[in-house]
Formats: sequence, C-alpha cells, structure tokens
Amino acid sequence: MYSNPIFQYGGINNAGGAAPYNISLVNTGTTEERVNLFNAQENLTAENQGLPEKVIANASDIFEMPVQQLFSCFRNFPLTGFNDETDFSLRNSLGKDVRSFTLDADLTFNTPKVLQGGYNGISNTSLYKIDPRRQRVEANAEGFGGSLRFIFSVTSTSQLSGGLPITDVVVRNSTTFPCTDIFPLTQTQTGFNPSESSALGTYSEILQQTNFSPFGVESIVLQSSQIQGIVTNPVTLTETNANGNRDSQELSLLRSPYMNASQRVLNNIGRIDGATELSFTMPPNSQASLFIYDKYRMEL
Repeated sequence: MYSNPIFQYGGINNAGGAAPYNISLVNTGTTEERVNLFNAQENLTAENQGLPEKVIANASDIFEMPVQQLFSCFRNFPLTGFNDETDFSLRNSLGKDVRSFTLDADLTFNTPKVLQGGYNGISNTSLYKIDPRRQRVEANAEGFGGSLRFIFSVTSTSQLSGGLPITDVVVRNSTTFPCTDIFPLTQTQTGFNPSESSALGTYSEILQQTNFSPFGVESIVLQSSQIQGIVTNPVTLTETNANGNRDSQELSLLRSPYMNASQRVLNNIGRIDGATELSFTMPPNSQASLFIYDKYRMEL
C-alpha cells in the first residue's frame, strides 16, 4: 500500500512521515448505500455511528451469515419468539462455543435489535444476561421473526478469544424449549490493519477526536476497487457556516499520475470538526478506504 508515492507523506509538523489516518468501509449489503462520514455531533451517539446498517467501519475481519436463516429455536405457537433460557454463542475454529448471552425472559418483540445488542454486550437486564467471557465483537442483525442474519466484525482478531476466528452462530435451549441451531459464518479479511494507521483504531475513536479536537486536512485519498461505481454519484461536503447554517458543496475527485487506477484525491476539505460531514455512495458488496493526510497531528 505505502510503496505508492502518494503515501510517502510528511506533512506539516509530521517530519517523521507518520502514516495517514485510515477509515476502512465495507458495504455488506446487496444494494448501494449512501454513507455520511464524520458529523460527530450527531453520529457519536447514533446507532452504528450514523452509518447504514450494512456498512461496517475499520474492521480487519468480518464474519457473516451469507443469507438469512430460519432459526428452529424461534417458536411460533403458543409463544411467538425465543424462549427464556435460550443461549446465544459463537463457535471458534477449534469447535469451542463461547456463550455471548442468555435470555432471562421470553423475547417476542424487536428480535433483531435485541439480539444485536446482546452480541454487542449492551446491558439489558430485563431481557438477557451477558456472559463475561463473551467474544468482543461488533454485531449487526437483520431479518424478521425467526428468519435472521448476523454479521460480526472485529478491529483485529487479537480481540477474539485465543485470537481464533469465529466459525458459527450457535443458538441452543436445553430446558424451556429444547432446540439447537448452528449456522456457519463466512470470514472476509478486509485488508484493514490498525497498525498501519495512526494511534486511532476504531471509527468511534476518530469521531471523538474530530468532535473535541478538530484538525486541518491536506488531502484525502479515496481508494476502492469499485472507484468507478463511487464516482458516478456525487461526493459532497457539508459544513456549518459562521451563521450556523449548513452548507453543502459537491467535491471533485482528482486523479494523479502517481496514483493507482483505484485511487482518487479529495483536495477541497480544509478542516474536519464535529459538524463536518463527507458523503458518498458505496456500490453493493464493495469496500472503500479513506486515507486522511492532515496538516497537523491530532491531539491524542
């Protein structure tokens, strides 16, 4: 990556040539998605940091069910939902099941959102009990009723138990409604490596810094194997002016003779603060990386 001349970057107050900040995005869906980056004042507390449900940021590895599956542990009569005492686990490559959480009550409403929260380790004592040994993953869930699809991601596989990849979703109940569901996960390595970026690793950390410590931008390199699909739609920058109003402008994506065919430069972004929003459209099942070359280093 950095053998490309465009990445041999010094920058003001960066004589050591520190690597640019990196935001790596993956659209796991089968439709195009409009992505609105930054705007920390709104997106820090928004679900999925304001990104579309099927877009994942700064993950080195993604583990996903390829399609929705019908879970037999989901009852249709007399209860419509998952019974209490149902365990939700993730199996690793050695065949060991690591429990994520156990239902303490029948789950009959908002099934995908509740299960997503459980896998993410979000407390919900009225519905489930989180296992302290749970896999440290970011989870997304989609579907309706008992037909569900789970997508898990990690910034680095080192945060998984034993550093081992996860291979299956396992749902089991041995008491109130005996059942077992095991569905395989497909692993995708995105190429994102937090050690190649600066001190920031997660997209949430980058949002926090832009909100409390705005920084000047020398340029942003946008890289994607589907760059042609991205440039067919407007790339826009929205900022707050001196009167407090929101102004948007369409940006040009420039091609340098030193760049690969999959790369474009955004030069008209002078500053990113808590109200700055950069928007573009990702094609279905695509990846894109933004390399941010700042005029001065963030205060970490």
